[in-house]
Amino acid sequence: MEIIKKIWTCIMSLLLVAPSSVAQVQIAVVSDVHVMDPSLLREDGKAFSDYISQDRKMLRESTSLLSAFTDSILNSSVKYLLIPGDLTKDGELVSHRYLIDNCLSRLRNAGITILVVPGNHDVNNPHAVAYDGARKTRVATVSRSEFAQMYKDYGYGNAIARDTASLSYVYQLTPTLRVLALDATESDQNDFNKDICVTPGRLRPATLLFIKEQLANAKKQGVTVIGMMHHGLLQHWEYQNKMIPGYVIENSRSIASMMYKAGLRVMLTGHSHAQDITQYKGVYDVETGSLVSYPSPYRLITLQGDKMKITTHHIRTIKGYSGNISFKDYSKSYETRGFNTFLQKVIPTQMPDSVRTKAIDFLSDMMIKNYAGDEKITDAEEAQRIQIANMIRKSYSFKWSIIFRRVSKAIGNDTAPADNDFSIDIK
Repeated sequence: MEIIKKIWTCIMSLLLVAPSSVAQVQIAVVSDVHVMDPSLLREDGKAFSDYISQDRKMLRESTSLLSAFTDSILNSSVKYLLIPGDLTKDGELVSHRYLIDNCLSRLRNAGITILVVPGNHDVNNPHAVAYDGARKTRVATVSRSEFAQMYKDYGYGNAIARDTASLSYVYQLTPTLRVLALDATESDQNDFNKDICVTPGRLRPATLLFIKEQLANAKKQGVTVIGMMHHGLLQHWEYQNKMIPGYVIENSRSIASMMYKAGLRVMLTGHSHAQDITQYKGVYDVETGSLVSYPSPYRLITLQGDKMKITTHHIRTIKGYSGNISFKDYSKSYETRGFNTFLQKVIPTQMPDSVRTKAIDFLSDMMIKNYAGDEKITDAEEAQRIQIANMIRKSYSFKWSIIFRRVSKAIGNDTAPADNDFSIDIK
């Protein structure tokens, strides 16, 4: 009888200890780093100023932001770092080297495993240029094979499987966890003669077959898989594909359904520079904003057992910044100016100037909220939104009144789940 009691006590102690004894896996995610090597700005002048005026990325601050992020990870307990694309400003060879030398190698030397995939800016890019006063000149970019070779220590060299049709691969992160790192870019379609860099993404038939095979293999071995891809797996707000096409892969919902049936629950993405989490039929698209865009976020993920806990953190300040306002307010105003420039091209010029200005300012504010995540239109903003829509209807166009009303609501009001801090059951 005493022996039976001892055995029972032993069994119960094992059952009680087992859940808490499951090892934690801590992962950082940063996206759209867009680092620009300082040597590319040979002489500040009209060429670079013209580029910056049409862009929403803090490129001048990109190296300082990268340094601040690197230091924050070195001072954390993170063991893994995932970067879902747009590593460089425009795929310049020197910018890739800068990222490796000043960030990735430092983290790797500290024992952190890093995995990357390319974004639409990173490979075979005709926009890889240096700025010299009023002139810009092309500089060396990298091919697909050169990209894989450069990042051999950051996923490609130790992948357990490689896709022959793209720069996709599978990496065994832990004995029970794999990362399906996907390349949905179409850099082979870029045109140097026409100076075209293709933005939209798609997963090719051969890559889709690779995905199915790898997910089936993981399921057979009882291994959990999380995905990483630059382009969105899912639309993050209603009308996104109509208003700004190119940020979500082709046939997104059918592919998401296929992945869910094959056992995938989470895809880590970037590209849109916004903090957002959305889901479709049990698959979560966890989109991380850009390091060089307000509010310079990155995510920390803790995996324990079947639970994925996601928290959001931000770069609050950088070395060398000496503005009269906080760096957060500076980056917010920088982003607002960029949105205003972008929307000047979208909102019809035939609209009366006073109404047009109100519409642009309001949409800029909504996009800023969207970038930060967990956006919610206040009562005052809702009244203003309806007022502007009515002004557009009376002074210009019923059609554009409806467009403004619907799009502003879609961008400014987040749908479930939460964007910044959230937990997912990955089984």
